[in-house]
Amino acid sequence: MFSHLRISQKVVIQVILIFISVIWIVPLFTAVVESLKIGGFNNYLLVLNHPKISLPRVTYNSFFIATVSCLAVTFMVALAGYAFSKMQFKGKSIFYYSLLVCLAIPPAAILTPLLITTKVLGLMDTHIAVILPVVALQLPFMLMIVKNYFDTIPSPILEAARIDGCTSFKVFYMIIVPLAKPALINALVLTFISAWNEYLIPLLFIRKPAKYTVTLATTYFSGGMHQTPDLLAQQYAALILISLPSIVVYIFCQKYMQAGLTAGAVKS
Repeated sequence: MFSHLRISQKVVIQVILIFISVIWIVPLFTAVVESLKIGGFNNYLLVLNHPKISLPRVTYNSFFIATVSCLAVTFMVALAGYAFSKMQFKGKSIFYYSLLVCLAIPPAAILTPLLITTKVLGLMDTHIAVILPVVALQLPFMLMIVKNYFDTIPSPILEAARIDGCTSFKVFYMIIVPLAKPALINALVLTFISAWNEYLIPLLFIRKPAKYTVTLATTYFSGGMHQTPDLLAQQYAALILISLPSIVVYIFCQKYMQAGLTAGAVKS
């Protein structure tokens, strides 16, 4: 990608990338150091065996919410992306750009209607109360990524399959899905990480500690106005532990994520 650049340009790019990396690495390094400063690794044991909150339980809650959310989003954007990219129907552009307009709506602007709707439907303190808003908020951006990737798949391949007798659904799961694996994995991982790190939506809809997510559980490791060094170290340890799953997911899937994000940027 950078083979055509001069050495001076490559040096500038490397310096910028190093600077950006430092911005992200320093806070993470600081959190690890602070979590071990007082009490060492015993802080991690205290977090795992906290008397008021079960970290394995809240981890399960977050994992369930994130897994269901990412599977639902990926399934829906795969079908919608296929329709918007490779099918012709009336109002296609209007529907597609109407969905993209939703990207401009800040989540905070719709929290009050969501809260009222959730209470009316009796979904408070349930996982579905968190899953539905997360799915709705992630759909437009993931649809844009997947649809752009589908646009890069040559249409003659699909036409040849139809000539051979394939229905639209067979074309979808036998040709589109295998070819679009990077984009679909990209949507899967990004939605998982976003759902795992979500704080505001669970804060509004979840009141029972048994239903808490990992982001809400961190409040149990804060001393409020009386934050002692011991509690601060435990809070850092909790933050490190709840960050590990999303970091591991990203590390193992980063190759597909890069391919999915760059697809559609340049068309031949």
